[in-house]
Amino acid sequence: MSYIDMPEKLWDLTNLITGFGVLQPLATTFALIKGELRALKGVAAHRVVFIATILFTLLYVGAIIWCWVIGSSLDDANNSRIWNLTTIGRVSIVLIFALVLCTALWGHRRDET
Repeated sequence: MSYIDMPEKLWDLTNLITGFGVLQPLATTFALIKGELRALKGVAAHRVVFIATILFTLLYVGAIIWCWVIGSSLDDANNSRIWNLTTIGRVSIVLIFALVLCTALWGHRRDET
C-alpha cells in the first residue's frame, strides 16, 4: 500500500465504521421491538444498555472523526470539502440511529412499568 492509497483506505474504513454505527442500534431496536430481549427488565438493565449505547456511539463518532482528520490531511486539498461534508453526514446518521435506540429503550422501560 502506498502513501497515495491511504486516503482511499481511510475512506473505506470510515464507511465501515458508519455502517456498524448504524446497524448496531438498528438491530438492537428491532430486537427490542420484537420482544427478543426478554432479559431486559428493570431500571438497572435499561441503564446498562443505555450507557453501552452511548459509549459505542462515542467510539463510532471518535473513529469517524479520526479517519476524517488523518484522511483529509493525506488527501488532495481539493477533496477537503468532500471529507468535511461526508464526515458531518456520517456523524449525524450515527447519532440519529443512537437516538432511535435510546428512544426505544425509554419507551420499553415505560411500557414495563
